[in-house]
Amino acid sequence: MKINKIVISLVTFCFLVGGSNVMARSISLTGICPNPIAIQLDWQPESEHGGIYELVGNGYKIDSDNKKVSGPLMASGQKTGINVEVRIGGPPVGFQPAQALMYADTSIFMGFSRVTELISSYKDLPIVAVMATLDKSPFSIYWDAATYPNVNRISDLKKHNVTIMLGRPDIGWKYFVAKGIMNKSQMDLSDMAKPAAFISANGKLAEAGFATAEPFLYEVEIAEWGKPVKVQLLHDAGFPEYFQALAVKKEDIDKKSECLEKLVPIIQQSHVDYIQNPNKTNELIVKLAKTYLTGWVYSMPAAKFSHRQQLALDIVGNGENYFIGDFNPSRVERLVEIVGFVTDVDVSSLDSREMVTNKFLDPSIGL
Repeated sequence: MKINKIVISLVTFCFLVGGSNVMARSISLTGICPNPIAIQLDWQPESEHGGIYELVGNGYKIDSDNKKVSGPLMASGQKTGINVEVRIGGPPVGFQPAQALMYADTSIFMGFSRVTELISSYKDLPIVAVMATLDKSPFSIYWDAATYPNVNRISDLKKHNVTIMLGRPDIGWKYFVAKGIMNKSQMDLSDMAKPAAFISANGKLAEAGFATAEPFLYEVEIAEWGKPVKVQLLHDAGFPEYFQALAVKKEDIDKKSECLEKLVPIIQQSHVDYIQNPNKTNELIVKLAKTYLTGWVYSMPAAKFSHRQQLALDIVGNGENYFIGDFNPSRVERLVEIVGFVTDVDVSSLDSREMVTNKFLDPSIGL
């Protein structure tokens, strides 16, 4: 019901806002924010990062050696007076998480973090998430529907004792084992090559990957497979991760509050702008993937599929209210509980309200 949504919206917002005025302001960031605003992403160029690349204006420069693009920081087509620099993650940075890079390189102002990773490293590398760029994680498990016609969800794979190529240890896998959704014996954490291992198994294996990428890759771009896979998001299977949460160092919540009050709503709007009109930014994303020469292959059809899939699976959206980017406090508290349940991290002294905040968001900005 609409009334329920409004109540949830007000409770969620008031819980984490703390009374700040986040309504529309001047878009000028000159003399208020660091220049450039350096943003560390978690992976190589892809449409899931579209709202961040939407900030990059005309006249940008690509640094193929250092794997970054810089240009005027734009607010819906208007210059803010400063520049933005977007850096990629993954292999070029040795798979280091953004929080480690942010503390190693003080020029990085913001970065993408998974909230469970933020929680796990908070005592040593405290960062605070200021916007949930995705409402659901695109991380998923998929399988061949023809081989397993009666499998409709991840938990069904357990009944058939299907080995799942997971690639690396993850809190999500530990949680699924603890909750009985997956058997430990199903987990293959070896570094088997994608997509060769999946294809060579002729449908017998399942695999972890992005619901916004691999289904298109297997059905359309890999001729050796060339058929659909069935997919379920980890979120829809019960693991409520916030993926690609945009965060700053804890000290900057106060030190850079004036900047964040202006910048975060601009980033909210850039995500809305990308979802509503992705073509130009997708062209930039594909261009960067080609220029960086990391071995990462990303085509325009793949970018378009990702954009459609983000909407179709509610990966992007307003969540339980009418604005984009907020964190649900009960969901964050649940993630703290999960980290404490399946890892050795002592979460007894952690307060979820200190690790994420909605106070810089503008509740008038939504899809």
